Amino acid sequence: MKALSFLIVPLVLSSINCFASEANPITQIDKLLKRHVDEKRKSANLAGLGAIVIQDSKIIGLSVSGERKKGDGVLVSQKDLWHIGSITKSFTATMIARLIEKGDLKWDTSIKDVFPDEKNIHSEWNDVTLGNLLAHTSGATRNFSLLVSLKNPNAGSERMAARESAVRNILSQRPEATPGGTFVYSNVGYTIAGVIAENKAGASWENLIRKEVFSPLGIKSGGFGAPKDIEGKLSQPWGHKKLFGFTKSGKDDNTPIIGPAGTIHLSLNDLALYADEHLQGIQGRSSFLKRESFQRLHHPNLNSYAYGWVIGPPEELGVGTAHWHNGSNTMWYALLVILPDINAAIAITSNDGNFKVAEYSAWEIVKRLAKPLEIAHKKSMSSGAVKSAGY
Repeated sequence: MKALSFLIVPLVLSSINCFASEANPITQIDKLLKRHVDEKRKSANLAGLGAIVIQDSKIIGLSVSGERKKGDGVLVSQKDLWHIGSITKSFTATMIARLIEKGDLKWDTSIKDVFPDEKNIHSEWNDVTLGNLLAHTSGATRNFSLLVSLKNPNAGSERMAARESAVRNILSQRPEATPGGTFVYSNVGYTIAGVIAENKAGASWENLIRKEVFSPLGIKSGGFGAPKDIEGKLSQPWGHKKLFGFTKSGKDDNTPIIGPAGTIHLSLNDLALYADEHLQGIQGRSSFLKRESFQRLHHPNLNSYAYGWVIGPPEELGVGTAHWHNGSNTMWYALLVILPDINAAIAITSNDGNFKVAEYSAWEIVKRLAKPLEIAHKKSMSSGAVKSAGY
C-alpha cells in the first residue's frame, strides 16, 4: 500500500490551450477544479459540493463549496465527512476479496454452503454464489420491504440478527429473476453477501469493513450512516432533499440493515486514498490484494457491472476506460471515477440528494477535467522517459 502525498499549487488558467502549453500543467488542475466545483454548485443550487482529484498517487486538486445546512451560513470544509451511498458496494466487495484471500470464503461460496441444512430456503437460491450477488445476477429483488426499511437495530449482535432475519425472509421466497442470467441492480443482493461474510467470519459487516478495509488502508474518517453532527451544532454537513417543493435537511439514512449496500461515510481525502489503492491494484502495483483479486473486482459482467464497479462511463470521456460507481441515500450524492489509462481518479460528493441535478453536475466536472488530466499524464510520461534516458 502506498500513502498519498499532497500537492496543490494553484495557478491562473485561461483556457485548455493555455493549459496544454504549460511546462507543468498538473499544477493548474486545482484552480480548474475550484472554478468548476463552485460554478456547478451555484448553477445547480446544491446545498454543498466537494471534489478531489488524484494522479500518480498525489492529490492535485481538492475543493469544496456551499453550506453544511442550506441557509444556515456554515460552510462545508475540506475535512468534512460525506455519505457515499452505493459506492459502499465496492467496499463490501473489497472486504470479501480480503476474506477470500484469507481462505474464509470463495468467490463461488453459495447460499447452500452457508445455510446447508436450512429447509426454509427456496431451492432456487441454493446455487447462487457470492459472485452472483456482487455482480447483481443473483435474482434478488432490488430492495427490502417497507417494514424492513423502517428498522434501526443497534450496532453489533442486534443488527447482525436483524440483517440475517431480513435476508432469510428473502431467501424463503423464489428469486425475482433467474439466477445467473439476468441483471437486477440489488441492494438486497449486497446485503445477502454481507450476511454471508458475517456468518463465515463471525463478525459484523461494520467491523469487517473496519478490519479489512479502513484499518489496513489508513482510513481514519470512515464510519456508517449519516455523518454525526455533535450536539446539533453543524459540526458536519446535513443531507438535503426536495419534499413537496421544499428543501428538507436532516441526518436521516437508510436502515443500517442494508449497510453492505450503501451506508459508509468518510472524508474526501480518505475516499481518494481508497480510490488510489484500487487504481494501483488495477495496474498491478498494490500489496493490499493480489493482482488477480483486483482483476476479479474490476472485470465486467452483465450490463458492464463488475463487483461494485461499472466499467465504462455513461458518456465517452476520451481518456480510456473508466471504472466508476455513484450512490445516494436520497439526501446525499457521490460519484467515484477511476481512469487507469491516465493514472487518475476523481471523487465528487454532495450533501444534496437532488439526484439528477447532482449527477449531472458531477459528470460535468469529470468531463471538464478528463482532457487536462490526460495532458498532465502525457507530460509526466514524457518527462519520465527523458529522465530514464539520462538526459
